[in-house]
Amino acid sequence: MEMNLGYKDSAGTGNGTARHGMSFGPVYLCFVVFGAIVPFTGTEVKLTTALLSISIALVVGLLAVNILIMLLNAVNHPLEESQPGFARDAVLTGMLFMIPFTVLAVLARFGLGWNAVMPFASAAITTAAATAGTEVMKRGAQGLKSVMIPSFVALVLSTGWMLLVGVLP
Repeated sequence: MEMNLGYKDSAGTGNGTARHGMSFGPVYLCFVVFGAIVPFTGTEVKLTTALLSISIALVVGLLAVNILIMLLNAVNHPLEESQPGFARDAVLTGMLFMIPFTVLAVLARFGLGWNAVMPFASAAITTAAATAGTEVMKRGAQGLKSVMIPSFVALVLSTGWMLLVGVLP
């Protein structure tokens, strides 16, 4: 019995075909929320910092989703031929794991007063990318490249994002 993180199609087979109609809206919203929280970690909140932070977060989100889909399709060409759209579904499933990290970041910042937004964002991206790779392997991809490549992409993007946030005004 295959388990697909709780997603089943209308026939209940668990192959996730019901997700083809889903969008990446909640994923991009998570990135925007992370970007919106960043200005509140400073001593004063500035509009320019907020706008830059949200813009950077959205760009990182767009890059993360599209690079992951592109690379997973490129390294798993036989799987793409037999299951068109597998990479999109896998990345969507993986990126949905950002939601709990986003909620924790909001609670940590505004509930507990912690200035730890970027560690939550970095953990969210890394977990989401690794989960996307795991989903690809569950669909029949061979080798660890399907997990290692997304993890490396997440490492580069989250490091770059943290560096950019560090130089915000």
